[in-house]
Amino acid sequence: MQKTILSWGFFALAVISFAPTAEAQKKEPKSTTTVHSSNVSWGNHQYMNIDVDSSTTPPQIIATYKSDALYNMTISQGRLTSLYINGKLIPADSFYQYDGLVKRIIDQMKRDSVQAIRDREQAGRDKEQAERDEAQAVRDKQQAERDQEQALRDKKQAENDAEQAMQDKIQAERDAKQAARDKVQAEKEAIDAKVEAERDARQALADRKQAIRDRQQAQQDAEQAIRDKKQAELDMKQAILDKKQAEEDRALLKSLLTDVVKEGLAPDEKSIVSLTLDGTVFFVNGKKQSDELQKKFAEKYVRKEGYGFYIHGKIMQVGQMH
Repeated sequence: MQKTILSWGFFALAVISFAPTAEAQKKEPKSTTTVHSSNVSWGNHQYMNIDVDSSTTPPQIIATYKSDALYNMTISQGRLTSLYINGKLIPADSFYQYDGLVKRIIDQMKRDSVQAIRDREQAGRDKEQAERDEAQAVRDKQQAERDQEQALRDKKQAENDAEQAMQDKIQAERDAKQAARDKVQAEKEAIDAKVEAERDARQALADRKQAIRDRQQAQQDAEQAIRDKKQAELDMKQAILDKKQAEEDRALLKSLLTDVVKEGLAPDEKSIVSLTLDGTVFFVNGKKQSDELQKKFAEKYVRKEGYGFYIHGKIMQVGQMH
């Protein structure tokens, strides 16, 4: 079952409510070699930090949490080996209450490892692209130099041609000055017309290419608008489903609290400060209930494997647990 808005609030607060104090760290000094570190932050200055101590065999996970309380947890081979809460050592027979948290810590490390691999691969691709860009820049520079050299040759040739034309003009003027002037004027007008025609042709080609690009961009914009609309519709449907699920979970939790009071496990609902119910355990205010009551409540409220109810103070979680 998908977690509702209610259960997500519990998940965020539960994960960030553990962190070690400086005093607890002084009580357990270690020379650690960190091969992995993960930091996850939330609002109100709450955070989670995960380190791996490779100086031990097998390596140990050292998890740090900070919220209203300060916690330090050491995990070896997927199990808690030590737990301090505000500098106070927690007995091992209470570790089972933190199994879900241990799993989330290990999952966070796996996600960080996957992201690190992706980052290294992306860095390699960026380096290759930079090398390709650098090679292209060299080629562009070489081409620019060749173009500049060709322009100089063209200029020199033009100067030579002009000089030859002048000589021809002088010779023609000697033969017939008026005919030479008419010929020069006709050639100049022909050249100007040719240059103008070529310039117009280039501009027309550029205009056609730009028009094609504009049409393609307009089509892409229209397609993106359609995709955005569809996504908005899907988001709205999901929000409705989440709201409905949250309402159902709140009603189910209310019924559970009512039954706890009816069974005499608490004088009233306000006095229920902690509760754990799933397919295997049933605790009310830190007290483990009988197997008969656990089975009775589980048959009524636990919908399927992994489903459960968790209350700690004002923090409540209902739904599929991971």
